[in-house]
Amino acid sequence: MKNPTIISEQDIIKTYNERQQEQSRLYLEYKRIKKENPEFGYKRISKILEQPEHKTRWWNSKKHLPVPIQTVNWLKEKVLIPLTIENPKIHLISRVLGTTFGDGGIFDNLNGIFLSSSEIGSVKEFGEDLKTIFGEEVEKNSRIIEGGVYGHSWCYQNTNRNIIRFFQSLGSPIGRKSNIELIVPNWIFLNEKVMDNFLGSIIGGEGSIPKYRNRTPNPITIGITGREHLKENRIKFLEQLRKYFIIKGIETNKLYIYKWKDTNIFRLPLRSTFSNIVNFYDNVPIHYSDYKKQKLEKAIEDWKRIMETNKNLTFIRL
Repeated sequence: MKNPTIISEQDIIKTYNERQQEQSRLYLEYKRIKKENPEFGYKRISKILEQPEHKTRWWNSKKHLPVPIQTVNWLKEKVLIPLTIENPKIHLISRVLGTTFGDGGIFDNLNGIFLSSSEIGSVKEFGEDLKTIFGEEVEKNSRIIEGGVYGHSWCYQNTNRNIIRFFQSLGSPIGRKSNIELIVPNWIFLNEKVMDNFLGSIIGGEGSIPKYRNRTPNPITIGITGREHLKENRIKFLEQLRKYFIIKGIETNKLYIYKWKDTNIFRLPLRSTFSNIVNFYDNVPIHYSDYKKQKLEKAIEDWKRIMETNKNLTFIRL
C-alpha cells in the first residue's frame, strides 16, 4: 500500500468505552441510512435502529452527537483524520509522540498530556508544537507549572481531550511508564524523517550525553526504567531503537541493566569512538533539550582539540 492510513476515525472511536463505541456505531448507521434514503425522516430511522425518537431527532439537528464522533469531527476539521504518512504535520506529530515515551506522557485518567523538563524553553517549545498541529485554540487548555524542590523544573500540561485521544490512538503509553509495556508503533519506521523526530524526542528526554575529560568518554546512552516483570519488554523496546541506529549507520554496544531502588534501569549505549559520536551528531536530532545539544557539541570540540594536541606532541617527540 503506497500511502497507508496510520489512524482512522474508527481508531479514535476505539479509545472510548463500550457504551460510547456503541452510540457512535448507531450514529454512523443513522448517517448511512439517511444518505441512502434521503426521504426518510428521523422517526422512521429511529424505528429501523430501534432507538428512541428523541435520539435521532437530535442527530438530525446535529446536536448531542456521541462524544467520540465530536472528537473525530474536531480532528477532521484539523485535517488530521484520516492520518497518513503524507500528512504535512506528520513529522511534528511524531516528535510530540516521542516525548510520551520519555519525559512526557498522558495521565492515566486521560486528563492531560504533558512534558516535564529542567529547561523552560523545552516545555514552551512543546506547547508551540501542539499549537502548530492543532491550532491556536488549544492554548486555552494549557498551563506551565514550576516544580522541583528548588523550583528548577517545569511541566507543560494540556487538558484538551481531543489531543489526548489523538495521541492515545497513535500509540502513546498511558499512565506511569515504569509499570506498563512500551512499544514503538510500527508506522514510525515508514519514513526516516518520522523516525528522526520520534527518536530525537526520546533522546532529548532519556538520552545521556557524556562530557569529555582527556580520555575516551562514557558512551551516549538511552535509558529507561521498568519493573522486573517488564524486563523482556524493555529489552525489546531498546532493540527497536537499536534498529533505528543501524539504519543511521551508528554503532551500538550490548544492552546493560542495573538496579535502582525498587526498579531496573535498562540502557542502550552507543560505541564510544570519535567517528561514531560525530556520525550521531550529524545524523540524529535532539529535540526538546538545548542543553544536551550544547553538551554534545562541546564534547566533540574538546575531544577533537585533545586529539589534535596529542598528535602535535607526538610529532614534536619524533
